[in-house]
Amino acid sequence: MEVFVIMFVGLIILLMLGVPVAFAMIASSALVLGYTRGFDAIPMEMISQRTLYGVNSFTLLAIPAFLLIGRLMNSAGISDRVFDVARTMVGHLKGGLGHVNVVASMLFAGMSGSAVADAGGLGALEIKAMEDDGYPTGFSAAVTASSATIGPIIPPSIPAVIYGALANASIAAIFLASIIPGLFMGLGLMAMVAIISHRRGFPTRPRARLSEFTLAITRGLLPMLTPLIIIVGILSGVFTPTEASVVALLYCLIISFLVYRSISIREFLEILRATAIDTAALLFIIAGSALYSWVLARYQVTALVADFLLATVTNPLSLLLLLALFILLIGLFIDSVPALFLLTPLLVPVVVQYGIDPVHFGVIMIFTLMIGLITPPVGTVLFTIQKITGMSFAGLVRETLPFYIPLLLVLLIIICFPAVVMFLPDLVLN
Repeated sequence: MEVFVIMFVGLIILLMLGVPVAFAMIASSALVLGYTRGFDAIPMEMISQRTLYGVNSFTLLAIPAFLLIGRLMNSAGISDRVFDVARTMVGHLKGGLGHVNVVASMLFAGMSGSAVADAGGLGALEIKAMEDDGYPTGFSAAVTASSATIGPIIPPSIPAVIYGALANASIAAIFLASIIPGLFMGLGLMAMVAIISHRRGFPTRPRARLSEFTLAITRGLLPMLTPLIIIVGILSGVFTPTEASVVALLYCLIISFLVYRSISIREFLEILRATAIDTAALLFIIAGSALYSWVLARYQVTALVADFLLATVTNPLSLLLLLALFILLIGLFIDSVPALFLLTPLLVPVVVQYGIDPVHFGVIMIFTLMIGLITPPVGTVLFTIQKITGMSFAGLVRETLPFYIPLLLVLLIIICFPAVVMFLPDLVLN
């Protein structure tokens, strides 16, 4: 029990004190080793070996590729093209640009795989367009923040790659399993947009003419083929998820430089620099989590948690509901990526003992952590949107509150009805 307190509670305290995630994981692991072996006998060589082992993974090569794809999409003017496609599709509905906002995020999700990339790139465009059309800033910001959480759900998804690597689960299966929940997520948000739009009397625009729709599709078709290349390539066996990320990156470079010619060499070098910084920070967290996971296994902390749950919770559905609440609470204070590294090695062995498919649980975990991105006090996406709009944080949270309802309802659906999640993986991958 002492080891569990040091490992988990100690880590939470370090994170709340503002210690960087990687250092907090390494420090809490070293504290356990020092507590059990003596602080003068901490195995520094083992710590260095385990952290290095954590990033020695072919699968993790997909992360910098997806990060670079997201930045390219935002910098090459592709966000505008995606937004125009969404506008011609649903712009005529009541509260049209709110629906456009959600649909554009669903389309962009298939390219960036990141909620923050969606909020910071496409989100700025969406908020400006909605404000120019007379929508209140609060509503525009709330829709944008909520819809940005679709980014890591609809494949490709950086959190899905991380979870698959940590849980030793099929990334292709997680990608497929996320599609239907992502669509439900978008439809739920659009339903809430419709309700609010009718109550507030937001405007309705004329339906786009066929020529406008055709033009928008023509301009946006090439970037929207990116997720198709990834999914079809993986399912056909032509390449692995990691190789798919590189193929998709090469495709994005071709359309950015040779087709649209919308990005300069100077801009591309700046994108590379920013992506390298993001990748280094993320891989450092992965290295720290590898040591943390090894210490968890070494001192059988996971077995301790599993034995406790097995003695108190007998029903798999009750376990999933309990774990979803626990993950949501963690997501209030820890960003989604560090939370994945913290919780995956702890919880996956537990759910497996209950006969729960790790792919199903992975979608639940990622979905729950995405809600945390728009939930105070940490809410990374909320802070990104606040920076764009200049709104007060309290005002932004107040406007976002109604959109928690569809997100939580979809979460309950994917927990209570596993077939919603597992239908496509079972159908395609047998």
